[in-house]
Amino acid sequence: MSENHELPAGKRKLIDAALRLTAGGRSFASLGLRELAREAGLNPNTFYRHFDTLDELAREAVESVSRRLRPMLRRERWLAAHDDAHSVPRRACAAFFAFALENREAFVSALAEYHGTSPVLREAVRANLHDVSAEMADDVVQLEWMPTLARETVDEVCTQIVLQLFHLSAEYLDANAARQQALIAYAERFIVRLFAGSVLLAQQEPGRAAAPMRG
Repeated sequence: MSENHELPAGKRKLIDAALRLTAGGRSFASLGLRELAREAGLNPNTFYRHFDTLDELAREAVESVSRRLRPMLRRERWLAAHDDAHSVPRRACAAFFAFALENREAFVSALAEYHGTSPVLREAVRANLHDVSAEMADDVVQLEWMPTLARETVDEVCTQIVLQLFHLSAEYLDANAARQQALIAYAERFIVRLFAGSVLLAQQEPGRAAAPMRG
């Protein structure tokens, strides 16, 4: 994934229009070019100045959200780690769900495409979730949260965490305030238990533990 950047106005309008049209559960593949241009307030020919296909637009829509989500999560993890390491899981979960709420249309579309009919879009969503989990794993290692775990295990745990948060966001988006807080608490417990269980398994399987550091 590339770093965050401003999209050209026409491209942004087309992406926003596509997200509005798919927020009700429609797939990107079902969108018509004229329908999309009309929703964006643009001439249909404008589409081809920015995209070659609807799949390309959908990929850019997913990536544009990821470019904003990832640095926000990383910043929240590091700030929480310096304030109180025990607060990291809860603050990271709260930040993830708050971002989902602020970007409801994008998350609804991504949730639909995750199991959608387009292989290109399924892979785009999965690839961006992988980027989120890879950066989370980097932070776990750099901040030395789980020094006894092998990097392979950290990667696996972070992948499971990100997928769980992603799927929980579907319920979070339509939940009332009390249920939203309950989901944040549940996600926090999920993370803590997953890492705690991984540490216990690593102790029982020495070959899976991180190699000791040499002085």
